[in-house]
Amino acid sequence: MAKGKQAVNFVLIGVLAGIVAVLDYIGVISFPMGVFSVSAFYIGSAFFMAFAVWFRGKGLLAIYLGLLIGAILAGTFTVFAFVLALGNVIGSAIPMLFFNSGKFNMELKRGRDYLAYIVSATILQQVISAAWTLTGFYIVGFMPAEAALAAATGWIGGGVIVSLIIGIPLLKFTSPVVKRTILTR
Repeated sequence: MAKGKQAVNFVLIGVLAGIVAVLDYIGVISFPMGVFSVSAFYIGSAFFMAFAVWFRGKGLLAIYLGLLIGAILAGTFTVFAFVLALGNVIGSAIPMLFFNSGKFNMELKRGRDYLAYIVSATILQQVISAAWTLTGFYIVGFMPAEAALAAATGWIGGGVIVSLIIGIPLLKFTSPVVKRTILTR
């Protein structure tokens, strides 16, 4: 890979990680649910999905790094953050796999594209990231078992709202611009 391309990738990952860190910080402190760092309206998940769909592996790396930085900023960083952040990364990888399979258009042009979005980003992304992270919270003692249902309901319910209200317009209207400008370089 040419040095210029490496520099662009490094800058891209850095910028995306910075955006993720800010979104994580805002999400954790803005709508807390009373369970360690769980937010009822985590707007970052819509952007994580888009970054993964648009930038694939570089997007996933930026999400991971940004979540670690965001945890430091929010005061929720522990040694477990390295494993717990993977919940959002794995969740974001699901729509990435759907939309980079060649079967669905990230610009959401057909009904089947919307269906793929709802299955991958609205349902699977939320359920997988909630299950991974909340299970981790329980295992390391950050969340009692009694809080699991409320935390999962809040996480998934809020994630579905964010996915539908922010995620759909983000992909539909921003993907053409990202494809024309950033992804062609």
